Amino acid sequence: MKQTFYILILTLGLLSCNNQIKKTIDNSTVTKTADDKVKLHKLEKLFVLGDFDGDNKQDTIFQHNYSRVLRAEIENSADPFQNEWDTVVKWFYDQDADLYLTINKSNQDTLRLGTAQGLYCLINIGDNNADGKDEIALVIDYLDYSRVNSCKIYSLCKDKWTLLKQFGIHEDAFNFASDKAPLFDNIKDFLEKQNGKWVYKDYSQDSYEKQEDVGKMLTLKLDRCK
Repeated sequence: MKQTFYILILTLGLLSCNNQIKKTIDNSTVTKTADDKVKLHKLEKLFVLGDFDGDNKQDTIFQHNYSRVLRAEIENSADPFQNEWDTVVKWFYDQDADLYLTINKSNQDTLRLGTAQGLYCLINIGDNNADGKDEIALVIDYLDYSRVNSCKIYSLCKDKWTLLKQFGIHEDAFNFASDKAPLFDNIKDFLEKQNGKWVYKDYSQDSYEKQEDVGKMLTLKLDRCK
């Protein structure tokens, strides 16, 4: 992920890429560069459990990264630890990558999130608005050059994914020192569960109604579906 790329760029000595060759990924052919092979790694995909449609049965939401070029699921992708970020960005756009979420039930709505490397987190925050359905919070790992991002909270409203709330976060919240990215069940300093309740802080300050609340962790309150 790009947050670790930025942290380790001075020590990893990542390679840059420039001309074109062909390489096979999961028996599919994709365009790459000739003088330097793009280093690949297994693309980690998140999932989350909960009752998201209110039928009192457990559902599973799955992350998908799909290549419209290959017309297949992307299983291995450009590794941000071993390639320059420009190379990673180009690789995903060359794939015409499509990030989306599905539920393990037929005829359920698909939540399409656009072209991105993946997700930093996918969190079940429970039934915050007491409508009988769990909500999800997620942060998209965009193919950009900014460390400022946003947390988006969705719910299934009349069988359609609906954005209930969005607030700013900083990607430093997802920094890690281990060899493998951990599974984030909160966003440190921006979305945390305290004393049994979810609280949040808006890095962009757009969601604060009172000046005295700016920069504080506030109780998360979501409206019900309209």
